[in-house]
Formats: sequence, C-alpha cells, structure tokens
Amino acid sequence: MKESTFGNSATESTGSDRLFTIRSRGRSPRRFKWIYLAPVFVLLALTSWAFASPVGASPDDDYHLASIWCANSARTDLCVKDPADDRSRILIPGIVGASCFVSDENKSAGCQRWTDDPTPSVESSHGNWNGAYPPVYYAFMSMFASTDIQSAVIVIRLVNIAIFVVMVTALAWFLPIELKTPSMVGWAITVVPLGVNLVSSINPGSWAVTGVGVAWIAALGWFRTNGARSWVLAGLTSFGVLMAAGARTDSAIYAILGLGIASFLAFEREREYALKLLLPITLAGVALLFYFGSGYANIAANGLASGVPEGRDRMSVFAFNLISIPGLWTGVFGSWGLGWRMETWPGYWTVEFACLAVFIGICSLGVREMFFKKSAMSISLVLTLFVLPLYVLTVGSSVVSENVQPRYILPLVIVLGGLLLLRKSGQFRAGVWHVVPAIVLLSAANAIAMYSNLRRYITGLDVEQLNLEAGSEWWWPGLPVGPTFVWISGAILFAAAIAILGGSWLVCQRKR
Repeated sequence: MKESTFGNSATESTGSDRLFTIRSRGRSPRRFKWIYLAPVFVLLALTSWAFASPVGASPDDDYHLASIWCANSARTDLCVKDPADDRSRILIPGIVGASCFVSDENKSAGCQRWTDDPTPSVESSHGNWNGAYPPVYYAFMSMFASTDIQSAVIVIRLVNIAIFVVMVTALAWFLPIELKTPSMVGWAITVVPLGVNLVSSINPGSWAVTGVGVAWIAALGWFRTNGARSWVLAGLTSFGVLMAAGARTDSAIYAILGLGIASFLAFEREREYALKLLLPITLAGVALLFYFGSGYANIAANGLASGVPEGRDRMSVFAFNLISIPGLWTGVFGSWGLGWRMETWPGYWTVEFACLAVFIGICSLGVREMFFKKSAMSISLVLTLFVLPLYVLTVGSSVVSENVQPRYILPLVIVLGGLLLLRKSGQFRAGVWHVVPAIVLLSAANAIAMYSNLRRYITGLDVEQLNLEAGSEWWWPGLPVGPTFVWISGAILFAAAIAILGGSWLVCQRKR
C-alpha cells in the first residue's frame, strides 16, 4: 500500500503511541502516567453536571421524559394508553408538569411536587408514541425508568455520561497517533458549556453529540489502520452512527456527513480503500433508514414553523437569517445560555468570550497547515453550518432564536474542531502560550457556567448571593452533599482533566 495521506506510521503504530504516552530513549516507561486519570476526572466532572439541574431542566424534557417512560408498552406500572384517546398516555404522577419553572427564569425548581403514589394517573399527549423521533434512544433508556422519577433521571444522566467517557477514552486508546490530537483537543475546545450540559442530561441530544463526534474520527481511523485496532475502530464507528441516528432525525444526517468527510480524507486509488469503504456506505444506508423512518423527515421540505406568526414576508425572514446565523454558532459557546429557553444567565459574556477565544486560538494553529482534502472538507462543513440552519429556518418562516437552537448544530461544530486540527502526519504541535491560556479559560468558563446553572434552579436568577445555599428553594432529596460542594468539586475535577490533557500534549511534543 502506498504512503497514506497522513503517513504510514498510523498502520504500524503500537500500544506505545496511545494517547500522549511518553517513552524516553533508553529508559523504561513509567508505571504511572497522569493521563490515565483524565477519564476518571472527566467522568466525575460530568457527574457534577448531572446534579447541577433538576428533573425537567433540559430542553423539551416533558416530551423526552414521557417518551422514555412510555417506550416499553409492557411496563404498565409506568405508562398505559388512555382508553378514551389513542393519542394520549397516562403516566405516573409528576412526569408531566415537572418543568414548572421553565417559563420564568426567576422561578426555582422548588415548585415541583412529587408524590409516593406509583399509580399512572397523569395524562399526556406529548410524547414519541407518534414516531416523531427515532425509537432507539427512548427504548434503551426505558430500561432505567422507574416509579422513583428523580432517581431514575439521575441514573439515565449517569448512563449517558458513562457512554460518552467510555467511547471517547476508547478513541484515545485505539486511534493512530496523528488522529489523537484532533480527537481529544477537538472535543475539549467545543463542549463547554453547551456540550457538557447536554451530555449530562436525558435529552437525546446527548447521543447526537457523542455519536457524531465519535463516528467521524473513528471512521477515519478505520481507514488508516489495519488488524485488530482497525476492527475496534470499525465497532466504534458503527456504534456512534447507531447512537446518533437512533436518537435524533438531524443527527442521522450529521452522521452521514461525518462518514463522508472521513471517506473523502482517506481516499486512495487502491483496492484496500474500496473494501474499507463498504463500512461507511453500509452505515450511511442504515442512518438513512432511521432518517426516513422518523416523523421529522419532512423538515427538509417544510422546515420548522412551531409558534411562528402568520403572514411573515419570506424575503424579510431570509434577509434577517442571512445576517444572524452566526448567532447560532456563538450559542454553542455560551451566548444563548442553557436550559429550555436559553435565557440570559450571569457570566455568559465571560463564558462566551473564553470558549470562543480558545476555539479560535487553537483552531488557528490548524488553519496554518491546510492541504487540499482538509481545506475542501473544512469549507464544505462551514458552509453546511451556515446554509442548513438558514434553509430550515427560512422555509418554516422562522428567524434565528425560533425553533432552531445551537444544540442542533453542536455535533457538526465538534467535527469542525477536530477537522481543523488534522495534519498530514504526526501530532499537531502547540506552544505553551496556546495550551496554558486554553486550560485556564476553559476551566473558568466551565466553573462559571455550572455555578450559573445551579443558581438558576436552586433559587432562580433573581437571587443575588454568592453562596449557593443562601435562600435555597430546591435541592436533590437525600443527596448527602450540598450544591456548593457539587460546584467546587466539579469545577476542580474538570480543570484537572483539562490540565492533564493539555500538559500531556505539551510534554509529548518535547519528547518526540
């Protein structure tokens, strides 16, 4: 096989090149490496995010809660069909209306009321029993549903977190050396604050983020490796595509785009490439089946028009959206806030500035080294991030801030972050003055975002107190620690994980 675009080192690398592992010449490898603690710290930091909001806090949680609890028709203790209306379901008390605080940012989650009665008695017509979303996510998560709603929600959030950490860690372990930096650094510079909040929720967007972000880079690794490692990456690619396509209609298309990007980057006029291409082609077909099997497949023709006033001039809508789409991009980095309404929240200016500065600063290093395939895919992806929401909004006579939210495009932003950090061969290099400020800014942004999120639900944003326990109106019953402990420990653990990744990146560059 001739030399690949990224160098033959990818196919001959061994376990010694695993994520930022250092082996000095003439010396035995160290028995303990700090990088091994990074997944543990990420897991614990995201767990803090899981406790940083109440049941019903993530966008459209009433819909997703009902869909999970009613996904298994055999669980009549959780959900039964309304005999008077086939479109409705009767749920256990507390699921519908759990988001009583949504419409008022100054209202805490203390308005929620829970009962011990396990009998299904609350009616809802708002759920996935009409097939709007792909069924896989809801069917899987229904295994963790129970009559104890609050405990079950925490379990589901922790399951989503565990899936994310395991899959990203597997990428770090099995990817060829030249793809480790695009994968790990690409994640780090794109998931704060929206990504960490979404991954730690029960929203199917958690699987969209994880699935799309894993599948595209694992597919590229599949092309660039041989033997057992390549088959592990094939498994990660398949699992990522199934997660994304089985969770959201739009992420099925994103998964196909990711597979296309990987296939284009790896293109070679050789038989081995043609054989390996069968995997992404098959997975793209599976993703298309999920797409056309969901109720939201008609968005491509009709857009999203929920709550839009009648009589809007289509050209005026188009002109407004044309100059406003970048507002969706900045929303990924904090300008829209978190939660249902994406309301303004304390410190969002700092979070937005910090996260955008890191993304632009680190990606600018990648822009300095462009080659044809990378340039073509980067330009195509940026255009997709602009044209796709522009089209969906305009066709539905919606404007930016209506219907399409930053979380919808987040998976593609993650792909873009990794794509810009690709090199033809070897790991991407960065200096101390790139890495250290990025560590500080991301750690600060995560800490501010988590604090604001906690404050939003503990008391509402009308309370101006530094102490999170001051005037507390809501907290998890039975949790032995308070919100301040959750916040401080989560912020420290996240900072430690980012510091380890950044430090290992720098050390690895010096040793090679």
